[in-house]
Amino acid sequence: MNEQMKLLKLSFPLFFESLLFTVIGSVDTLMLSNYSDTAVGAVGVANQILFLVLIAGNIIAQGAGILMTQYVGAKRKSEDLQTLTITALIVNTVLGLFFSALLVLFSPELLSIMDLNGEMLRFSSEYFIIISRYLFLHLMTMTFSVYLRSHGETKTTLKVSVLMNIVNVVLNYILIYGHAGFDALGVQGAAYATVISRLVGFVVLGSIVYRMGFYQKTIRFTPASMMNILPRILKLGAPAAGEQISYNLAKFVMMIFITRLGDVAITAYSYSNTLAGFVYIFSVSLGQGTAIMIGWYTGSGHKEKAKILGTHSAKLSFSISMILCTLLVVFRVPFLRILTDNPEILTLAGHVLLFNFIVEAGRSQNLIYVNALRAVGDVNYPFRVSLFSMWGIGVFFSYIFAVSLSFGLPGIWIALGLDEIVRALLFRKRWLMDPPQTAFTTMEKQV
Repeated sequence: MNEQMKLLKLSFPLFFESLLFTVIGSVDTLMLSNYSDTAVGAVGVANQILFLVLIAGNIIAQGAGILMTQYVGAKRKSEDLQTLTITALIVNTVLGLFFSALLVLFSPELLSIMDLNGEMLRFSSEYFIIISRYLFLHLMTMTFSVYLRSHGETKTTLKVSVLMNIVNVVLNYILIYGHAGFDALGVQGAAYATVISRLVGFVVLGSIVYRMGFYQKTIRFTPASMMNILPRILKLGAPAAGEQISYNLAKFVMMIFITRLGDVAITAYSYSNTLAGFVYIFSVSLGQGTAIMIGWYTGSGHKEKAKILGTHSAKLSFSISMILCTLLVVFRVPFLRILTDNPEILTLAGHVLLFNFIVEAGRSQNLIYVNALRAVGDVNYPFRVSLFSMWGIGVFFSYIFAVSLSFGLPGIWIALGLDEIVRALLFRKRWLMDPPQTAFTTMEKQV
């Protein structure tokens, strides 16, 4: 099969999975907006904190995912993959339980940082505590998803995502508004719907992984084998997850700036993010598909194929993202009217989305090159660049534009765009002018 066609075959299920999550996320937003615009902003604030914690727990999934794709490419024994999978599952379970307990205990302190008050604080607290209690389910499920994707089973993860999101929508309808004999729970109903849908995903994905890799096979996992593989997982996963932690922590700080702008700005930010999500989902899925194939090439020693594929993916990602961004800008007002009829929010969100070209021009490249670099084991460079750019450009100019110069929410968007573009240029240079031969060599020795 042509390599580019193989990439699309891998990426399209990931695209539809991401699209599904974005659509369902928009449905969640729409359902909550019919309940209360304030509820939408409150959930957006709570999720900003939760996403940061989830990515901190993503250290194991990141490192295990890189090794899994390379093991598959190198055709390693099933026992090696079993050891890797069980290790990741055990550590993620422990981390998940730890984070769940920590978030529940310190939820008032964490939410107080966001300077919320009144109904916004109440809604945010209700949602935050319920999701936090069961956060460990998400981290455990990530391990199963990484295993399937490393084997190219992206259609399987898509099917499970469809099931999860159907469950989520149905339960949202029942629990938010109070149908089928249930009380109307509002924001709490949205949280419980999310938790139950994650539980369904955990059970289904776990059973599939068991049948694929463990059923009627000898399992030779030992604590010694776990301690042997764990340092390698952490060596790859810590910088990869660190880059994402830095990104989301930077956005968390920007969210603090936004909360200072008032409830209208908070809600407009949530709606703008919801619509912008439709633009970059293609790049997200293409980046994931690219990482899988480059991991296979790394495991099998095909360096040049990996480099060519990464460059091709970046060009395709940029082209599609610009087309989608244009459509979003042209039809932004009708799209926003689906979510809200508040004139202040409509005006502000519509203005903000005009600047989305700047953000997507960089983000469409970052999502490809950062995944490509990680897939060959070059995880430290993206981490260093991200620290410099996200904080030195993104956070710094967010404060300058939004607060000092009083540009408000559009200033945040401009700063985000500058950060994305700088990182894109540096990652592209790394991939094209300094091919990560050292990373290839290191990974070949490990595999």
